[in-house]
Amino acid sequence: MSTVDPAMLAGKHRRMSVTIWLIAVVVLVFLGWASVAWVDQIVRGPGEIVSSSKPQIIQNLEGGILAQLEVSEGDVVEPGTVLARLYGTQYQTQVDDLDEKIAAMEIRQLRLEAEMAGVDQFEVSAAQEALVPEIVASERTLLTARLEDYQGRKKGAEAVVKQARTERDLLEKMYQREVASLIELTRARKVASDAEKGLGEIVTQAELERASDYSDTLKELSALRQQLRLSEDQLDRTVLTAPMKGIVNKLSITTIGGVVRPGEEIMQIIPLDEELFVEAQIAPKDIANVRPGQDATIKLSAYDYTIYGSLQGKVQVVSADTFKDERKPDGDPHYKVTLRVDLANLTERQRALEIRPGMQATVELHTGEKTILQYLLKPLYKSREALREP
Repeated sequence: MSTVDPAMLAGKHRRMSVTIWLIAVVVLVFLGWASVAWVDQIVRGPGEIVSSSKPQIIQNLEGGILAQLEVSEGDVVEPGTVLARLYGTQYQTQVDDLDEKIAAMEIRQLRLEAEMAGVDQFEVSAAQEALVPEIVASERTLLTARLEDYQGRKKGAEAVVKQARTERDLLEKMYQREVASLIELTRARKVASDAEKGLGEIVTQAELERASDYSDTLKELSALRQQLRLSEDQLDRTVLTAPMKGIVNKLSITTIGGVVRPGEEIMQIIPLDEELFVEAQIAPKDIANVRPGQDATIKLSAYDYTIYGSLQGKVQVVSADTFKDERKPDGDPHYKVTLRVDLANLTERQRALEIRPGMQATVELHTGEKTILQYLLKPLYKSREALREP
């Protein structure tokens, strides 16, 4: 019959006791460390680099037919760069027609000014002479004819006045010598008065007609010039230019000869050289701990953060309500969180990496701190809540 060595049992018990004590000490030390070791509390969400200026929509008010497309998607354009051209023949025709009408009215204005001044000639510019030579010749001929007609009628009336005055003066003397009756003198005075009145009416009527024609001409000129400005604006709008430096995006019409509907989006320009922000999407369950001023870490998907590092930012604006992504109708609602970022952090060989609007990112918001022990006990808290009876 075998026997158990008491010394061996005692040694075994001592080793077990030491092991248990060591485990207990390790556990206690770990719990003590876990209760004072703090780690960041993180809220994560997808994000996107956005410009302080929204994408610029390129469109045409009147619509038309695409004549030329000068850019491709992804091109970088400067302010004033021609992006596309629409056929503008009808607007060019309107502008040319209005230019001729305005030139004709301006020459008419010069003719009326000369007529009112009583001069028989007026000067026109070389451009007017070249644009409407027939109108220039016609208005000069008309000026001569109207002045001759007016002068003829005026001279005839002046002759009548002169004769009537002579007869009146003669009868005045004869009446004083009592060789003419009062009735004859009265009749002569009336004839002279009527002649003077007739002369005055000729002068007044001519002045009124000229003033009326001049006023009508100025009104027509004003209306024509306004029409010209509208037509020139329409013609200018057939040439689509970049409003700012940016990247061509979302070309929606690429067929030469294709129809562009009024107000239809032709392309977008994503602004460059504008301040860039990050717009993050945060789930409603995480938004309670997010507030302006919190620090954030932004990791761009275009640059491996383990190689190039990450961007640092701060929460600037938290939206007041949730949104749904129009590009994902079935997506979950989210809050928009706008962050200001320090773009200088991302470098390669001391050279700043290019960051463009539209780049995707993962955003980590630092919403607070918790001890490791709190993280370890969190499943227990949840289990206790789950076991509670409703």
